[in-house]
Amino acid sequence: MRLYKKIFLVISLVIPVNLAAEYEISINYESGFEFTSQKLLFESLQKESSRQGIENLIQNQDWIKDYSITFRPFKKKIFISIKNREPIFILNDEYYYDKDLIRFGFDKSKKKLIMVHGDIDDLNDILLLINNMELNKSIKFKVVSINYSYVNGWDVQTDSTLIRFGKNISDNRLKNFHDTVNYLYENRKIPSIIDMRYKDGAALSYGK
Repeated sequence: MRLYKKIFLVISLVIPVNLAAEYEISINYESGFEFTSQKLLFESLQKESSRQGIENLIQNQDWIKDYSITFRPFKKKIFISIKNREPIFILNDEYYYDKDLIRFGFDKSKKKLIMVHGDIDDLNDILLLINNMELNKSIKFKVVSINYSYVNGWDVQTDSTLIRFGKNISDNRLKNFHDTVNYLYENRKIPSIIDMRYKDGAALSYGK
């Protein structure tokens, strides 16, 4: 799932690595400078006084997916390349999750993502809903938020329509949803609510 165009950014800073010398550190953020966590890492690196400390600091960043560090002591240079995790939704205003459902801290710097709320047992259900919204090619539903409650079950709010799936996201219910969307596309009418909580079909509401 591609959320933004990747750019490359290299930041250089001079950090005292021991008492006798200074090392120039070049950081390559492969996905660009997007998160507050990247700024905090930049600031924390300036406080490290050893090569091991630098490596430990990077290893402890949960938002980093991959990294490489190259030390060139004779040139007094350290090269760091960092690839961050790409979040696709935010759960309960606490954590980012990527497409592999890896959790990392929500630093409030990237909020234009799908907001998910609820006491959710299986996070795969969230991906199932997101993927089924994207599978539909006839009507482009942009998911804004997903909410789960024990009363209503799953509610998916898109930019145009509230889609209610209830508590059970069965294969049959998903098939009915896609059939309903195809019907709506043919009739060129987009309802404000699509309620899939019916056994044999859907209820449509065109009210505001």
